[in-house]
Amino acid sequence: MERWQFFSLIFLYVAVIGMAVLLVANRHQARQLFVELQTLEKERDRLNSDWSRLKLEQSTQLHHLRIEQRARESLKMQKPSTEGIGVIRE
Repeated sequence: MERWQFFSLIFLYVAVIGMAVLLVANRHQARQLFVELQTLEKERDRLNSDWSRLKLEQSTQLHHLRIEQRARESLKMQKPSTEGIGVIRE
């Protein structure tokens, strides 16, 4: 075996081992990114759920405000004063 063939063989072994290490590192990074993706998707789902709940609460509050406004304007209703509030006991 000639000298250049020996160095070529050594170079190929080092290259193969280097590529194997890079492959393992790449797989590890891909797994870490997948775990992070799943965590972020869970957070997104939780935030979407919170957003839906808040939108529902907002529409409920707006509905109550509309009812109160209509009662004041159309029916000329008012909130009673503290003197006008009484407790009925049986």
